[in-house]
Amino acid sequence: MSGRRRPSARVSWDRAQEIMGYPEPPARVTQSQFDGFGEKLVRLAETPYEAMDFSDLWYYHHDLAYMDLQPALFAYLFPACLIDWYETLLANQDCSHGDSEFHYGLKHGNVLEKMLTPEQRQEVYDYFRDGLLDRLDDEAGFVYEGSKTPAYGWIARLNSLGLLLPDIAPLWEGWWAVPSPGAGVCLFQYASVLMYGEDDNPFFAPWTETEGGGVPTLWTNDSQIFDAGWLPANVEYLRMALTPEAVEAGLERALAALKKRPEESKARAVLDDFPNRAELVAKCCEELPDLLAMADPPLEWPH
Repeated sequence: MSGRRRPSARVSWDRAQEIMGYPEPPARVTQSQFDGFGEKLVRLAETPYEAMDFSDLWYYHHDLAYMDLQPALFAYLFPACLIDWYETLLANQDCSHGDSEFHYGLKHGNVLEKMLTPEQRQEVYDYFRDGLLDRLDDEAGFVYEGSKTPAYGWIARLNSLGLLLPDIAPLWEGWWAVPSPGAGVCLFQYASVLMYGEDDNPFFAPWTETEGGGVPTLWTNDSQIFDAGWLPANVEYLRMALTPEAVEAGLERALAALKKRPEESKARAVLDDFPNRAELVAKCCEELPDLLAMADPPLEWPH
């Protein structure tokens, strides 16, 4: 695991392996590799987890999307895919290697339905939820670093999960309960995009040609899925959950989580400004579910 992993992290190699029953490497690899690199699958199957180079999952992500999967090989490699998903999330990177991408493979190969029992699927959904909550816990300081701003990573991964999870509610509600200061920082960052425009956001400076950056787009994701938006059930949930009243109440909980921390003063100013921004928040809350539902949404808010 990465050196960034905290002792309190919910996700671990052990948890990823447990989902698949602590699998052993397959005695023989019988699966055809999508690009004809069968020897790479053999090498992956012969490699202990602690020695794996996750860039080699390029070969397997393609197979998830397009090939008939060998159950024994899937059982062994899927925990590595899950840990790679977590490590890239913590590092604010896409879960991709070259032109192969994990979320795309899962969705277009219908992998979770085909290869897992209902109990295992739920364990994977819980793993994704807890992994994202771990990442939110890490956020601190309202950091802005142009194109390398950390908030872009977790916002994009949240939206990728909206494409896959059959029920986004446990993740959303786990976050908006504000269980940690990091979750509070994230809630203020997210809500600021609903409250402010490109030029007056207190957390994100405007985009520039030299530094990039700018205000996050709340409907972008970090998958390579370009033909679908959030699942309909998740869109409908957000219509119910994301209201101006819910945003204000969430900010109040977030401010309480940031009490006596360096972020408190800036966060309090944003919450105090909420009544002045209520009309814009209402428009954004109404528009965001529609934007997340689109396979090819516009680059800017409709309003």
